[in-house]
Amino acid sequence: MRLNNLIKQIFFLLMLTVFSCESEYTKMVKNEMASGKQNNGIFYGLKFGQTKKDFFKICWDLNKKEMVTNGPENNYVQVILYPQDSTKTTEKIRMLFYAKFSPDNIIRAMDVKFSYVAWSPWAKDLLADKLLPKVQDTLMKWFPGNPFIKVKNDILVKVDGNRQIQLAKESDRDVSVLIEDLPYKLKNLNK
Repeated sequence: MRLNNLIKQIFFLLMLTVFSCESEYTKMVKNEMASGKQNNGIFYGLKFGQTKKDFFKICWDLNKKEMVTNGPENNYVQVILYPQDSTKTTEKIRMLFYAKFSPDNIIRAMDVKFSYVAWSPWAKDLLADKLLPKVQDTLMKWFPGNPFIKVKNDILVKVDGNRQIQLAKESDRDVSVLIEDLPYKLKNLNK
C-alpha cells in the first residue's frame, strides 16, 4: 500500500517537473491558441487573410491620401511617424512595411522596420537600442493585450489570440517587427 502511494507521489512529481519545464512562451502560445480569439487586424486596414491585390489597393489608396510613400529601393511601403512634441524633429520615425504572402497570395505576416529618420552612427540617442522601447510602447498601444516577453537572442514576443508579434534590434539603425498569423505559421512549421 505504501509502495503504491510512493509510486503515485513520484509520478505526480515527475509530471509536475515536466509541465513546469515548459517555457513561458510555449505556455502563452498554448493559452492563446486555445482561447479561439481572432485578431486579424494589422494596421492601415490591412488584415491577415487579405489578398495580394487587396494589399496593393490599400497601399495605393493610402498613397493617394499622402499617408504613405514608397520606401528605399521600392522594397517597402514607407510611413513617417511624428512625435507628439513637434519641436523634437530628430525623433521622427521611419516605418517601413511589406506583407508576406502564402503561396496562394494571401497575407499571412507583415514585415516591419523602424528607424529614426535623422539616424547616424554617431548620434547615440538615435540608435536602435534607444528606439526599441519606444517601438515596444507603440506596439502595445496599437495591439493591446498580453505584454511582450523576452525569448532567446533578446527577441521580444507577444501573442494575442492568433496574432504573434516579434520585436528585435536588427542593426544599430533598425528595429525589426514581424506580425504573424500564428496558426498559419505553426501549420507550416510542421510540414
